[in-house]
Amino acid sequence: MVDEHTSLTMFNREGNKQKSYCVIRKDLAKNYEIEVDASEAPILNKIMNDPEPYESSLAEPKILEQEVFPINDAIKNVFGNEEELGLNSIKLAIGGSPSDYVTVGINDLIKYNVAPTLTGLMDFVNENDESILGFLDCEYISEEGNVIYLSCGKKDVSKNIRSIKLKILASMQQRGFFLQEEHKYYGLQLYLIIETLKPNDDKLLELLKELGIDWELIFFRRRLAIHDWTEIECDKNPENLKKYLRTKYNNLNYFDLNNILRVVVKNELPFIVADKMASLLFKMKAERTLQYKIEAEQQYDIEFNRKAQIEEQRADLIDRINSLRRQKQLDPNNEMIADLKASRDRKNDLDNEKRRVIEKLRTLREKIDNPEDVYSVSLKKAEIAASAKLACAYLGIAQEIKFDRDISVAEILKYQEELTNI
Repeated sequence: MVDEHTSLTMFNREGNKQKSYCVIRKDLAKNYEIEVDASEAPILNKIMNDPEPYESSLAEPKILEQEVFPINDAIKNVFGNEEELGLNSIKLAIGGSPSDYVTVGINDLIKYNVAPTLTGLMDFVNENDESILGFLDCEYISEEGNVIYLSCGKKDVSKNIRSIKLKILASMQQRGFFLQEEHKYYGLQLYLIIETLKPNDDKLLELLKELGIDWELIFFRRRLAIHDWTEIECDKNPENLKKYLRTKYNNLNYFDLNNILRVVVKNELPFIVADKMASLLFKMKAERTLQYKIEAEQQYDIEFNRKAQIEEQRADLIDRINSLRRQKQLDPNNEMIADLKASRDRKNDLDNEKRRVIEKLRTLREKIDNPEDVYSVSLKKAEIAASAKLACAYLGIAQEIKFDRDISVAEILKYQEELTNI
């Protein structure tokens, strides 16, 4: 099905992002012929309520065999034989020549026990291929200016694919284009319209592959195009680069971004280096936050165990104090009184230490639940210089980085090592 005349478009329905549409359009004008003759519309349109086009057109049957039936086979291969497209409208020309034929519409096919599906149509065409001259315009939608030759469809094809529609039509609005480009009075176009709840649904992608559409290459080229456009805009204007980095790396604050841009502009570094610098610094900040949390958790465990020890020692002291008090009532002496006083002092010390430990535990718990705000802590100049040197090395760009004189080389080397180990 796919050649240079095929296009694929995917978009969300306006005002309803829950539905997406995949539209495959193929121009049939280059590869297939269509015969056009004057119709009876000047008379019929005065008699009938629904207007008819003023030309009668006959498309060759090869379109059905080479373009339509393979789509039906692809749909059945992906979704199963029971999910084939239903036939809504068609008008076949059966006879001996383009000037001597009769027409057979969808209702006539049903009378001849032809199943109203694309498979039923395919079987009928194969059995009568010698007498079928082609298929004609069967419906004219005057409000849209579209002449319909074939209409098929199926609803609720799978969990996410709500419908598949197949149409062959000619647009009266585009007649001038085909007259100019193809020197043909009509330009037939095949449309496959897929309505889905997910634009990346597995069944949809499988169907595209079955139709010969390399969607992986399309998505890859789209990503490259977006990346190229982003790179051009960011290289052209530092403010665009700043906005891009702010959006992509959300833990880099205002001062971080300004200092990154300062190094990039001063050394005329390309976009890929700036992006790599920001990526390294983003990871470093995130790693420090994680390490900060781990250290707080380790310290919390130490203090929690210390609190348990204090409580155990305090419980033993209370038992001893109560025992000494009973002995003092029975047989008081100076040694017992001194021992009781020392025990009470020790208990007070433990109470004070327990209060300090509890306060420390509360502070550590806050640090664990709410790690240090990595956004508010600005990066040092040496860290940004280190990221620039390392980014150039990673990307194979041999460039000497110029930085402020107040930046220590030893510091740069230290942060280079930290960034390398992330």
